[in-house]
Amino acid sequence: MTPLRIGFVAVVRPAFKGDGAAVARRSLSALATVAGEQRADLHADDAAGHGAAIVRDAVEAAAIGRRLETEGLDLLFVLHATFATGDLLAPLLAAAPRVVVWAVPEAAGARVGGPDGVRGPLPLNSLCGLNMTLSFAEGPRGGARGRVGWCYGDPDDPALRSRLRTLIAAERGARALATTRVLAIGGTAPGFYGLELPGLPGGATVIERPLADLFARVEAVDEEAAVAHAEAWRAEEPLDAPWAHLVRAARIELALVALARDADANALAVRCWPELPDACGAMACAAMGRAADRWLPAACEGDVWGATSMRVLQAVAATPAALLDLSDLDRGRDALLLWHCGNAPRTMAAAPGTRLTTHFNRDGLGVVRDQTLAPGPATAFRLLPADPARGPALGAVVIGGRVLEAEGPSFDGVRGWWGELTWSREPVSAERAVAGILDHRLPHHLALAPGDARTALLELCERLGATPLPPSPRGGLG
Repeated sequence: MTPLRIGFVAVVRPAFKGDGAAVARRSLSALATVAGEQRADLHADDAAGHGAAIVRDAVEAAAIGRRLETEGLDLLFVLHATFATGDLLAPLLAAAPRVVVWAVPEAAGARVGGPDGVRGPLPLNSLCGLNMTLSFAEGPRGGARGRVGWCYGDPDDPALRSRLRTLIAAERGARALATTRVLAIGGTAPGFYGLELPGLPGGATVIERPLADLFARVEAVDEEAAVAHAEAWRAEEPLDAPWAHLVRAARIELALVALARDADANALAVRCWPELPDACGAMACAAMGRAADRWLPAACEGDVWGATSMRVLQAVAATPAALLDLSDLDRGRDALLLWHCGNAPRTMAAAPGTRLTTHFNRDGLGVVRDQTLAPGPATAFRLLPADPARGPALGAVVIGGRVLEAEGPSFDGVRGWWGELTWSREPVSAERAVAGILDHRLPHHLALAPGDARTALLELCERLGATPLPPSPRGGLG
């Protein structure tokens, strides 16, 4: 994905005795460090030569606001270096699609050799400024284009920098949702009624194509190109299936990627059975995993909302995601088995890595990826559509946990035992997590990505106005 474009501007009223300009410079430096870590592009207007873009009065606010509007920013941080009134803030709140207003502690404005920030004149009154700005930002006088975020803390405080990382990661997710174009090929698999859901939220769109288009594109792949692709693929992953199956899978992968390119799509939802293996002589599982390797999320069984959840999750977590089933519960280990046929990205594989083999219940048909999920933190995510029966207009499920070292049953395909679970921010047993998934009537796919992305995903829910569904009040399944 292209990097986020982030802007920064500080509001400094000269009437306050704290060193607001120094606070602005330190804050910009902190933001630049975090933006670099998050691979975001930071643009800071400094036409006046202050070392950071600083607004001191309404005239400057209007001029800088106009300049910022031309920058094509995704996210603008507005620092309340001091208290300021709405005439200074409104032009800035309207200057970018998404604005975060930042306040600092009073001690941040202490001057060297002068007031120490704990006695005498109030140095900044920054927090009060943030409080007032948020009270009008999203109304007609504020003019913000969307929901305004906020953060509070000294720029050198590790907790504040963690908050900045969270806000930037959440914004990546929001932009991913707004720019998602799912190529839905063939609709949902027959009988998968729970995946037949309404249109996507947040600017995401669906492009529908019949399976015939995929079959024709597979047939049109040049044989030499398919063989060369299969040879390169075999060099990367051990093959424990007939060579012809890998060549057919290579055809499917090349066809899927070409169809996505032609449709300007950045996610796939494929009716991957029952017709496709009969028509193409191969399963699509490993080909869809290869698409995920390319950061092109590919959802099985025509799961459009699953593909969208994958794309948003991979943007927030900054790593490719997989779409997995909940397949078993181990009460003794307090863990859940996450599994699917063989469609995950290689980045999620534990040592010794992946191998290509035949499908677990389609003898003689391949190829699928056989891999165990790498142990470590992993986060599951699922967006839920507007549905009066569900309550909120847009909901989400955020579950954190840890993929455990491989023990116990290990079924062919992509698999891993997932324990130490947390539903949103509340620790839950594996039984209670299952109860929540069932009580909330979730579709049977969860997007999963390595790492702990819970805080950023919950911030994303706040950003989108989506309600994180609560854990089940049940203590378990009994």
